[in-house]
Amino acid sequence: MAIKKNILAILFFFISSMVFAQSDSVRTYIDSALIVLRENSLYANNVNWKKVEKQIYKQASEVKSKAKAFEVLKIAFTALGDKHANYFSPEGNSYRLDNSELMSRYTDSLKAGWKRGLRIENKMIGDIAYISIPTIGVGKQQDIDKYANWIYDAVNSLSAKNPKGWIIDLRMNGGGNIRPMLAGLAMFFDNGTYTYYIDKDGNATDKAGFLNGDFVIDDQPQATIKTKMNLLSDARVALLIGPGTASSGEGVALVFSQKNNVKSFGTNTAGLANSTNGFVFYNKEFYFLISVAKIANKDKKLYSEIVKPQVYVKGYENFYKLADDPSVIEAIKWLKK
Repeated sequence: MAIKKNILAILFFFISSMVFAQSDSVRTYIDSALIVLRENSLYANNVNWKKVEKQIYKQASEVKSKAKAFEVLKIAFTALGDKHANYFSPEGNSYRLDNSELMSRYTDSLKAGWKRGLRIENKMIGDIAYISIPTIGVGKQQDIDKYANWIYDAVNSLSAKNPKGWIIDLRMNGGGNIRPMLAGLAMFFDNGTYTYYIDKDGNATDKAGFLNGDFVIDDQPQATIKTKMNLLSDARVALLIGPGTASSGEGVALVFSQKNNVKSFGTNTAGLANSTNGFVFYNKEFYFLISVAKIANKDKKLYSEIVKPQVYVKGYENFYKLADDPSVIEAIKWLKK
């Protein structure tokens, strides 16, 4: 009888230890996640963390798994309101805040254009050069160089035809890596600083601009261009933007907006003009991609996260017949003045 009691006691201790260990593990995960969000999120200063943490820990008191804890953490995700963020759980699930208002602005033409995949359209429309810059989601330096040269060579090819003006279409540019985009378009800019990133505490980082035909961050070239061309910094440029222009695409638009010989056409962008960063934590089981900084001009004055065109254009995009595209038509009218 004593032996049975001892066995039961051992079993109870073992099971209890497992439960408490699991609870401690869940608590550590929640603590780690909240630290990442509090210390790094661009919107952290807008949150009443005392209130949010009280709600989270109350709901998490009965939680025994990290998967369930991830669900509870949505309280913090919602409080931050970061529609640019993407939160990943160990099971490979991801969570993003609803952005139905933006999605409702996506036209069938825009969706069809995205389905065609990553491509740079470059052509002459009469005596006007047209080039579209797509989403470019790359990270390795060799890929940054590849796509930067892809864009650069396309501009160089069009420049040889002596266009009277340029249309740069960012309407299908949902973001990615801004480095190959601006490195490929560097010929349109004179030397100088154009932007900074400003975090939630007002700290400025990533001084970005152009130097001798290269896109530079903190004075370091961000891509190796194989064959340089003459600068086109005096060329008139019509910039096309819309709801499909997001993140790095909006960043490109903001850099161009500082030039006097550039005018933007279309509709408001997605409203995600900021910088994101990824955080891996808790034994590399979790990954949060969150907004960490806003974009500012050379004087460190903050830009709005929505880029508004100088000329609003009604009507749907027509990527299959650009000559009938309302924004293209308005852009050409301005370029020919």
